[in-house]
Amino acid sequence: MFEIIDSENDKTFKLHKTSDSFQINLLEEKINDFIKNDERDLVLDLTGLDLLDSSSLAAFIRFKRKLKATGRTMKLINYNESILRVIELSGLEDFLLD
Repeated sequence: MFEIIDSENDKTFKLHKTSDSFQINLLEEKINDFIKNDERDLVLDLTGLDLLDSSSLAAFIRFKRKLKATGRTMKLINYNESILRVIELSGLEDFLLD
């Protein structure tokens, strides 16, 4: 599902296949808890994802907005061409990949 990697400046969630809604809900719960209780930035490592579905994309948007409201950042790393294409087709590359 996901692995958490801590560093001094950020917390990385290394995602694995998150195809069902239970996994997305669990990930969202963990990240929302992180946003509320931590001051570091968020990194989402998408190495383990082949595709990006609409529920995951919506969750990423929510994370980014919440972090931005607190002056923190979210960075997507290690995404493949298919994920990039979904982000581009959604018109969110400037928002999610800045």
